[in-house]
Amino acid sequence: MVGGRVADGNPVKALSVMFLLQAITLAVFTFTAISPVWSLVTLAALGALSFSNVPGLQLYVVQLAKIHTPETVDVASALNIAAFNLGIAGGAFLGGIVVASPLGLGATPWVGSLLVIGALGLTLWSQMLDRRESARVLAHA
Repeated sequence: MVGGRVADGNPVKALSVMFLLQAITLAVFTFTAISPVWSLVTLAALGALSFSNVPGLQLYVVQLAKIHTPETVDVASALNIAAFNLGIAGGAFLGGIVVASPLGLGATPWVGSLLVIGALGLTLWSQMLDRRESARVLAHA
């Protein structure tokens, strides 16, 4: 509920903050994983952040579909959920590769943090493209 409420006004800004916090939390987990108590605290924060970005991502995809291809909003929404599932499977696959590598299990939090930083980069890039498109539309109006 928190993620949806936060993303309601400006989903890209909310997603940027949530991805940044998620990346930081994963990086912190690299160091708190040795403590059962701190692991639980960190994992609780990570779980909350991981699920809080779903409404913002869904809202953003639907908003973009309404602007660019209004007749495909339902398809865009369904593809977004499919992308979540693909991301979950891909993350599990990459995590398995990291665990099987010489880096081992202890590297999975910081590798995950790098992946979330990639998601943050894509979000900021999308925001830049949105701004560029808005400026282009205003210039031609």
